[in-house]
Amino acid sequence: MVQGAVDYARAHPADSVLLVGVETDVRACLKREGAEHYRNLEVVHAPEVIGMSEKIAALKERPNDSMNMSSRLVHEGKADAMVLCGNTGCSVAAAQLHLRRIPGVKRAGILVPLPNPKGRTWLCDGGANAVCRPEHLVQFGEMASAFLENVYGTKKPRVGVLSIGEEDEKGVELTQETLELIRKTDLNVVGNVEGHHIYTGELDVVVCDGFVGNVVLKTSEGVVEGITRILKEEIHKRLFAKLGGALMGSAFKGLKRRVDWRHIGGCPLMGVDGVCVIGHGRSDRTAVFHALLQASRFADARVVERLRAHFKAQAVAAG
Repeated sequence: MVQGAVDYARAHPADSVLLVGVETDVRACLKREGAEHYRNLEVVHAPEVIGMSEKIAALKERPNDSMNMSSRLVHEGKADAMVLCGNTGCSVAAAQLHLRRIPGVKRAGILVPLPNPKGRTWLCDGGANAVCRPEHLVQFGEMASAFLENVYGTKKPRVGVLSIGEEDEKGVELTQETLELIRKTDLNVVGNVEGHHIYTGELDVVVCDGFVGNVVLKTSEGVVEGITRILKEEIHKRLFAKLGGALMGSAFKGLKRRVDWRHIGGCPLMGVDGVCVIGHGRSDRTAVFHALLQASRFADARVVERLRAHFKAQAVAAG
């Protein structure tokens, strides 16, 4: 975390980075990186720690851990965004506990970018809610579309409902009712989509419940790692393959960069009343750097403010 923050602070001197954690440990890391005197790095002491395997109850047991304290900093306006790369369940819970949800938002969802030949397909929810209702998935589509429009300039993002077939009648009650509801919005709805559509570039946003979304995310990560390992093994088996691999080195590097989750860094937590990016528990300095970059873009685009206005207008229209 500290290494990635140092890299970001060095590359973006106009931004200030608050390092929230056990002060002695953080300062020791800064010293090793030769960054103890960076003016845009500040240490905020958080004396308590929540482990990766702990339950959400730990947030109340240890109110002065880094997740709770980071969330309070954002809530109090002392920080514009936060990046959390620890226990995902506790990260999501801490954000909702202190920031609350945007008025009108029924559930917060993790927005996950997955690679396709044309860029990224963004999936929501990636694991914040194992059980959802159709109206939750509709809001995931609205929030993800607003994020893409304002952060990446995507015009009328194409939205699909993840199901087991493209026909309207396919899927379960949740997907069928979601499709019916989402078509009543002004979103650019493609219809039902299957898993393989996520990776073709035919849509920008796919909505599903967090249980399915997390399975898609973890499976995608595993497929990338598996194919990379198989490719390396096959190249080293044969002389001509080694020669071909050497000639295609730049292409392989490009492929790796496009499918490497570390170059996205983190996933926006949509629906909370503040900017929160959820990083991977395995994040290294590269991932943390890009997670901070993602958080900065999220904050600069004022997506939260736009979503507040959107859901307020919906409430007024509903009477």
